[in-house]
Amino acid sequence: MDQRQPVTAWNFLFAVTQVTTVVILWFDNTPVAARLAATGCLALNALWFVFYGRRLTLAAEDSWHGFVYVAVMWIPFTAATWFTGSAAFALFGLVPQIYMVLPLAWAFPPMVLFVLTPTVVEYLLGGKVVLALQFDALIIGFSHAFGWAITRIAHQNAQRGVLLEQIETLTREAERARLSAEIHDTLAQGFTSIITLLQAREPNVELALQTARENLREARALVAATAPSPLDGTLEDALRRLVSGVEIDASFRVIGDVRALPTSVEVVLLRSAQEALHNVRKHSEASSVAVVLQFFADSVRLEVSDDGRGFGDAPEGFGLRGMRARLEQVGGRLTLGGGPGASLLVEVPL
Repeated sequence: MDQRQPVTAWNFLFAVTQVTTVVILWFDNTPVAARLAATGCLALNALWFVFYGRRLTLAAEDSWHGFVYVAVMWIPFTAATWFTGSAAFALFGLVPQIYMVLPLAWAFPPMVLFVLTPTVVEYLLGGKVVLALQFDALIIGFSHAFGWAITRIAHQNAQRGVLLEQIETLTREAERARLSAEIHDTLAQGFTSIITLLQAREPNVELALQTARENLREARALVAATAPSPLDGTLEDALRRLVSGVEIDASFRVIGDVRALPTSVEVVLLRSAQEALHNVRKHSEASSVAVVLQFFADSVRLEVSDDGRGFGDAPEGFGLRGMRARLEQVGGRLTLGGGPGASLLVEVPL
């Protein structure tokens, strides 16, 4: 599953089905002790999801971790069905989980195992399972068809995401071409005139100053026209909107006396935050991230930290190299931190 909003919806479904199952089993005729035990087993599954499975659904990567998650999840579920058959209602939330953490072909055997478990347990306890087996066959067919549909939708969404990235790249290239043309037609020609006038010495100094002022106005107009759209308003508001769009637990706070910053510094800080949060979402497998904007007397700092797997020994990618290049333009610096999780610190002098 690659799209975060659908993942969130399926996780919500898992939570609702587990709670509903607990409510249902408390209305059956099994002893109270059995119902308490089944509730405890379902609670263990919920904790297993929170501390292990949730990260897998967000990571959208197929690996052996998915098998570990499904295998451990099966044990409390089997125990719950042993205590009371009503626990089988939990399948409505567990089966989608299987297809979220495993590829379609790999998900089929574990799904069949989960569906057949309540029937096998009922058989071992001496119950009649003829109709149950027929019903299980229908559930297996429907579940796999449903999983296939989910996988197709996720694949199409992923392709759509790639297409949008390509469109964004083409848009940036077109914008660069437009800026190059405007700079050539305004600033470059104006500065050429200034050089020519200054070379003629005294009589043309005033005219050179006038041309320089006109070019300064042109430069400011270009900066205003190309400022990033998230900076409509203050930098703090833009960062807060950016953090609120993160799919994992995210926080944002401001430390120090807030004051106006040069537009170039605000743009660099915002772009750095965007790149950092993009890396957290795509690479870190983190469950939480914190963004802190801190004002000092002579500098401003932006720190992005998460509880993911850290930077490791991998070389810096294009995003971090681009971030360093942007920071150099405003005299800033980038520091990467390790330890538990990862941290990225951007500091710009004022």
